[in-house]
Amino acid sequence: MLSVNGAIIEVGGLTKRYGEVLAVDAISFDVGKGELFGFLGPNGAGKTTTINVLTGLARLDGGTIRIGGIDCTHNPKAGQHLVGTVPDESNLYPE
Repeated sequence: MLSVNGAIIEVGGLTKRYGEVLAVDAISFDVGKGELFGFLGPNGAGKTTTINVLTGLARLDGGTIRIGGIDCTHNPKAGQHLVGTVPDESNLYPE
């Protein structure tokens, strides 16, 4: 289900802390249906943390997340079946 603005993923003010360390500081973005979206930035910019929050592997400390019209802010597993990631390296099999 798309939102009013046509986004399939809506993130508003996403914030994540690890103790005193602010890993992600109130980022907001929308991803439209069929859109290719990537995170670019230097080491420590919060890319992996943001993906972990979106996939339910980490809990957000502030902000909102909607995936496919489902509010995942307080229940990150609710939209987990709609999200997938492709890692840049596989650690499952030895080389």
